[in-house]
Amino acid sequence: MIRCASKKIFHWIGWRLEGRFPSNLPKKIIIVAPHTSSLDFPIGILVKFWLDIRATFYAKEELFSGIIGWILRLLGGLPVDRSKNNNLVGQAVADFTSKSRHVMLITPEGTRKKVDKFKSGFYHIALKANVPIIPIAFDYGRKVIKVFPTYHVKGEGEKEIEKIRQLFKGIKGKVPEYSIY
Repeated sequence: MIRCASKKIFHWIGWRLEGRFPSNLPKKIIIVAPHTSSLDFPIGILVKFWLDIRATFYAKEELFSGIIGWILRLLGGLPVDRSKNNNLVGQAVADFTSKSRHVMLITPEGTRKKVDKFKSGFYHIALKANVPIIPIAFDYGRKVIKVFPTYHVKGEGEKEIEKIRQLFKGIKGKVPEYSIY
């Protein structure tokens, strides 16, 4: 019921989906970019319910109070104290290693502001946990959620992170001037 309703709302507000989400992979990291606005969250929630994506995600701990915190936890949110090093890469790798099914959602820019490059955490988690990356673009210019082909990291470091970032060239976030390109 909620899947059908989410799909209808998604289309009713004028969005469409391009590509095929690989729901058959029990372990994966989903990276979503560009992340330029708080509106990315409700759009993402519609996609999450429509495609039945059961993913965890990290968010700043300040968001996890009261009813909002309860909702975020229900949706898979995990609070993070961004004022200190929490070894999130190590924690995420341990989660992937200890579970038969695990999906993690990451915004590789790490913020809604303009950045020139992706943070590397998603890459290091994928490499160390040996899990594929599913790049997904939120293109507000065309009102399209674009699912790119599954990417398996090879261990090429910054060169490979840049190759992944190039997928998002021409994609316009809600706030275009904050888009990665």
